[in-house]
This record gives sequence, structure tokens and C-alpha cells, in this order.
Amino acid sequence: MSVLREPRFRRLLIGETVSGFGDSALFLALAVWARDLTGSDAAAGLVFLFLTVPGLASPLLGHLVDRARRKPLLISLYAGMALFVLSLLAVRSADDLWLIYLAAAAYGFMAVIPARNALLKDLLPSAAAAEARSWLIATREGARVVSPAAGTWIYVTYGPEVLVLLDSATFVVAVVALAGVRVTESPPEARGGEPLGRRLMAGFAHVRSVRLLRRLAGTLVAFMAVVGVMETAVFSAIDEGLGRPAEFFGVVASVQGAGSAVAGLGAIVLIRRLGELGTAAVAYGLLAAGMLLCAFPSLPVFLGGVVLIGMGVPLIAVSLGTAEHLYTPSRLQGRVGAAVGMVTDGAQSMSIAAGAALIGVVDHRVMYAAIAAVSLSCALAVTVRRPPAPAVVPSLADTPAEERSAPTA
Repeated sequence: MSVLREPRFRRLLIGETVSGFGDSALFLALAVWARDLTGSDAAAGLVFLFLTVPGLASPLLGHLVDRARRKPLLISLYAGMALFVLSLLAVRSADDLWLIYLAAAAYGFMAVIPARNALLKDLLPSAAAAEARSWLIATREGARVVSPAAGTWIYVTYGPEVLVLLDSATFVVAVVALAGVRVTESPPEARGGEPLGRRLMAGFAHVRSVRLLRRLAGTLVAFMAVVGVMETAVFSAIDEGLGRPAEFFGVVASVQGAGSAVAGLGAIVLIRRLGELGTAAVAYGLLAAGMLLCAFPSLPVFLGGVVLIGMGVPLIAVSLGTAEHLYTPSRLQGRVGAAVGMVTDGAQSMSIAAGAALIGVVDHRVMYAAIAAVSLSCALAVTVRRPPAPAVVPSLADTPAEERSAPTA
């Protein structure tokens, strides 16, 4: 049975899609906003750095998720963001750039706290893991097909204030949608027991002990260690390579979202036929080809590369996310997701900072070529000597409803 026939998942999907539309419409415009205020490509690139910095606190966030009831936690986060983004209404000049960076960090915090993925473990049976994550990514990226262009249009036509109000409203929609989802959650991790340090590091220990997870996470870290330079290089490619204004970034994001939406829908088929590692290999191959195409100063070729990059990114997310879901206990989901997020976001943060520092001395085409080389290496790493798939850790939703004893929310 398709996961879309599950009413609870549909509500979750609607809330995530609507809030994702508002998020991508605004936070992708934050970079353009920063550039307009300062005239600096580096200032625009730093927006993406602040998006990734919260990942450094991932172990604490993962521990929080495993100690809390996930649904109430998510509702509180969405409600808080609905109020917090309104602080952007105070931005008037380059002196207020810190508010844009603070908002970017808040979005990064929302992105790295693994509450939603942890909730999915209790909400859905194991057989639905790959399909659920595929739909969540496909709809989120599908929204990005129109949201960046729509956000840029609103930004240019009506100003950023309208965009801020729109995003705040989408968080309210997410709160309402999630409030109607009834789920039997696994009992939160008990207080006490092992030392705090060991509990915080439990996610890292689990990833290290499961060879398939270790391989997927390791290659992702290697990729993220270089891909961050693209966040700054793309503005140079748009400006110097294509001769377009910074606002053209909204079009690039929409094209990338179209590729991601297509790949998200196809991910379930790839996972079933190739497994998590095979799907990751396809993803890295697409990314390598896309990066090389983006080095050319031809608009059709460049956009073709953007489509391939858009297709590769969600396939990596689905392959790793499915593996985390299937091979990790429910009350380790938060810390495993946080562990992977910390090392990957940390690597990405350093590469974004490097990109912002190097963009004035290193040609953007060299940056794209370097990312392509690493992507090919990652494709080989997940293809050669594949570890066997471990045993699936059952979900609470795999057991009949009458046998569950955990609290329902």
C-alpha cells in the first residue's frame, strides 16, 4: 500500500511542503538580500555558512530529540520560528546584516534538529521508510521549483517584508497540520544511566558499528568537505560566467529544485533495485557530471548541470536517510541523525568559508572541477567492496496497534 494512503503521513507531508515553500522562498532570498545590502558576493555566500553552523551543536540536539516526545517538540519549534522570522522586518541597511545571518542560523537550527525523521520511525512501518522519505524530498524540492522564483519576484516587486510575513504564515500551517497527527511514540530515553558524554556520543558509536551507515556517512563527509565552495562559486558563475544579475540565483534554485523533485520521486525505485549504496553511487555520478557542466559559460549547458546536481542531492539524502531509519533503534534516531549532521555540516561549513575566502583568487570553474573529482571518488567508494545490509531494527509501527503501550499524542 502506498504511504500516501496513510492520513497521518499526508498531514505531515502537507505541513512540511507548505513550510518548505515559505522557507526556500525566504532563505534563498536572504543571500540576494545580503548582496544587495553590501554589494559583496562573499557576504551572500556567508548566508550559507550561517545556515550550516548550527550543525556543530548536533550531538546536544540529537540527545534532546531522544529524550523528548517528538511531536510536541516539532510543534514548539514551528511556532517559535513563526514568531522569530518576524525579526527580519527590522532589517533596513548593511548595519542590520547580522539579523539576516541570525535568521539563516535559525533556519540551520531547524534543518539539523532531527525531530521529524525520528518521529517517522514511530509513525511508519519499516517497509514505508524509503517511500516516505522520497515523497518528503520530492514535494519539498517540487515546492522549490516555484518558490525561489516566486520569492525573488516578491522580493523585487513588494520588498522582503512581504516575504517574511509569508514565511511566518507557512510555519503556522505546519503547526496546524502536525497538531492533527496522532502517533504512538516510543518511550523517551530515561534520565540517568550512562555518563552524559557517552550518551551524547552514542550516535557516532552506532554509525561506526554499522558498516553500511559508516560507508554512506563517510562518503557524504568527503563530498561536503568540497561542495560548500559552490555556494559562493555559483554567484561568480552567474555574474562572470553567464553575465546575469544576482537575482538569477532564484532561477538557478528553481531549476535545481525541478531536478530534485524528479529524482525524489524516482528514488524509491532506485532504492528497491540498487539498495542504499547503489543509489548513492548513482547520485555521486550525477553530481560529478553536473559540476563539470556548470563550469561552462553557456546558459543551456550550465542549467543542464544544475538539473543533474538537483537530481543527485536528494538521492544521497534518501539513501542515507533510509539506512538511518531502517538500521537504527527509535530512541537512537535523534543522535544518529545528529552525528551524521554534525560531521557533514561541519565539513560543509569549512568548505563554504573556504569558498568565500578563495572566490577572489580561484576561478569558479576550478572550484566546480574539484567538486566533480571528489564526487567521482565518492561514487567509487560506495561501489567497491560493498558491506552487506545489516538487519532491520523494527519500528514501533511494525507491531499491531493493540500491542503498543507507549503514549499516544
